[in-house]
Amino acid sequence: MLDMSEIGTHASSTVRLVTDSTREATELPLRVAYVVHTFDMGGLERCVARLVNRLDPTRFEPIIVCMDRNGDAAQWLQNQDVPIVELHTRAGNDPLVIRRLANTLRENQIDIVHSHNWGTLLETVLARRWAAVPCHIHAERGMSSVLTHGLRARLRARAIRWALNRADAVVAVSESVRQSLLDRCGRLMREVQVIPNGVDVPAEPAAGRSRDELRASLNVSPSAFVVGSVGRLVPIKEFGTAIDAVGQLVSRGSDVYLLLVGDGPEMDRLARHAKEAGLDDRVHLVGQQSDVGAWLAAMDLYVNVSRNEGMSQSILEAMAIGLPMVVTDVGQNATLAGGENPCGRVVVSGDCHAVARAIAELHADRELRRGFSHNALARHGEHYGIEKMICTYEELYTRLLGVHGTPEASEAETQALIAG
Repeated sequence: MLDMSEIGTHASSTVRLVTDSTREATELPLRVAYVVHTFDMGGLERCVARLVNRLDPTRFEPIIVCMDRNGDAAQWLQNQDVPIVELHTRAGNDPLVIRRLANTLRENQIDIVHSHNWGTLLETVLARRWAAVPCHIHAERGMSSVLTHGLRARLRARAIRWALNRADAVVAVSESVRQSLLDRCGRLMREVQVIPNGVDVPAEPAAGRSRDELRASLNVSPSAFVVGSVGRLVPIKEFGTAIDAVGQLVSRGSDVYLLLVGDGPEMDRLARHAKEAGLDDRVHLVGQQSDVGAWLAAMDLYVNVSRNEGMSQSILEAMAIGLPMVVTDVGQNATLAGGENPCGRVVVSGDCHAVARAIAELHADRELRRGFSHNALARHGEHYGIEKMICTYEELYTRLLGVHGTPEASEAETQALIAG
């Protein structure tokens, strides 16, 4: 059993506050632990990999801590020597994982722990105190999986608010995520800072296949109109809506194809959906691909038909290479694609007819697509480049470290949270 009375004792007696002057004297990089649930391929993991890859190595030394296990996202790390720790949390309530997390933070002498999404929040708050980590930053990418109704939802919102108020900084990836967090959890004692995702222009490997070669591998002609999307094949992404929209256009004689890049639990169901709709030769599910840039370049139009989003990294990647797009009006999608000088069309979520109409409009109007493409490139360059995101996080890390100590948690509060 955990002796939770130790948390306050450790926090008050062994906090290792590291100031800028200390670091300058010792020339040691700050150790940053990125806490995720798993390190499977997904938007959150791509963001973490980009941070790890681009942090100034003379100032920061990263480590990735998986509450459960490592996954395929490890291949995105440019430095394969970055430590990845697996804690193998049990399903349900696993208080012992807090001990394992605290030990990991202590043994690696972590200066900053950076948790991601509410599924890692409570454990990190408690482990941070036990391990006496000087600084805790929590980032939210979306609140879609948090309960919204009933007693359990209210209790969970209260626990999340308690934990957020004990982090040294709270970050949301978009204004919509920030507002959703406040709507569900109530007012916090500190501001929620918005740091938008940033992405590089997706690279096409030197030895990779060209646009025409990729199309040929799918039996798609160079002149066909290819609509595509990149993402985890999970229910919330609603890829079935994209299949239905393309089916409508094909039934009217349009030379349109759908290309889905990604893997996930919906793969078999989506394949059956396409087959039952008679679209075997029009819908291509190519699985997870490492050369995302090459596959994006094989598309003429990008679609995002999710029923919930925070800030889609795949939309940003499509924007970075100038793909016009059709997106649903959820999360930050309308801000990314719509507004003044838009990058594409914004349609109602779940309406395959609206998606089909928007695709048909862009298919028929090359000049409109060209204008959206120009706007996408300009918007990415101004707001969503990788360097801007990296610099903002580096500034946040250095500003917070040495300013905040480790706040105390009462034993009663801590026991109540662990008991669920």
